[in-house]
Amino acid sequence: MRVKVILNPYADNGHGRQKIEIVEAAARPYGGVDLVLTERPQHGMDLARQAAEDGYDVVAAAGGDGTVSDVMNGLMQAQNPAARLGIIPVGSGNDLAWNLGVPQDVATAVQRVFTGSPMKIDLAYVENEYGYGRFADNNIGVGFDATVVIETETITRLHGFPMYFLAVLRTIFFFFNTPYLQMRFDEEEAAQEALFVAFGLGRRHGGGFLLTPDARHDDGLIDTCTVNPVSRPTMIRMLLKVMKGTHVTSPFVTMRQNQKITIKSDAPLPIHVDGEMFAYPKDNVRQITVTSLPAAIEVVI
Repeated sequence: MRVKVILNPYADNGHGRQKIEIVEAAARPYGGVDLVLTERPQHGMDLARQAAEDGYDVVAAAGGDGTVSDVMNGLMQAQNPAARLGIIPVGSGNDLAWNLGVPQDVATAVQRVFTGSPMKIDLAYVENEYGYGRFADNNIGVGFDATVVIETETITRLHGFPMYFLAVLRTIFFFFNTPYLQMRFDEEEAAQEALFVAFGLGRRHGGGFLLTPDARHDDGLIDTCTVNPVSRPTMIRMLLKVMKGTHVTSPFVTMRQNQKITIKSDAPLPIHVDGEMFAYPKDNVRQITVTSLPAAIEVVI
């Protein structure tokens, strides 16, 4: 079996490079891997597309959720879509790995790339009004949720869940916007001011927040969590519930499951896809359509 590993040396605030020897040593009993490092944002996408077209059986992403998302996007763009996706968690959040039960230990995860079972999972396709699109494998956030991702870009001394938690607190206190959204969930229409809309193909977001606790990677549906404008003290109280997934009964929250969602805003939207920024407010994106793609890719777990 030919395996390509695409490793992000900057994952986990620069600690990714330290995992190279672990990955190579763990793969040696199985015949080894061809390992390559990413050198720039979205480089993993180009490397994965080329690896699939070169005939690799598995293309494994060694990094965080952003690296996994880039590699997955590259595989989806390839002329040979038969290559399976492998996941070696080396990042801060590792949400997709957690959702799918991929071991968090790097050496064990490498072994699973060779010995694990393939599973088809759903993806989603996100497209803005300018025609730019990207595939998502775990989550999408519009509004407050994406502003948290912007805030994580300024935090350098923490990593993992503490980094996300601090970013949430900063966003609560300093960045509080509630745009008016016109939304369509399949055939249902809704319009309201909203703090954010979180989309989930999987349960966990941001390294430990169960924003869409009922989401599954194999049901063909996109779970959404729409949060009404609330006070800052209420947000802080809800934060603890989100960590347990018990916020779904709150009167300030609406949970839905759909196959296609369109959101239009009266103001530019911050949007993230799998924890990486899809649109900053300066990009003036005011509309996205998110479409479910059932069983779109095969992952080794």
